[in-house]
Amino acid sequence: MTQEIHNALEIIKKGGLILYPTDTVWGIGCDATNPEAVAKIYQLKPVS
Repeated sequence: MTQEIHNALEIIKKGGLILYPTDTVWGIGCDATNPEAVAKIYQLKPVS
């Protein structure tokens, strides 16, 4: 588990996206202070 957390942290630091399980669905995560990372989420799931 520790290695997976480390990998996710490195991806987030580089402006990437991660997927993580929640109680009912999968969540998409990124560094919310990185505008480029946030833009990637909007490219995946456009606001309707």
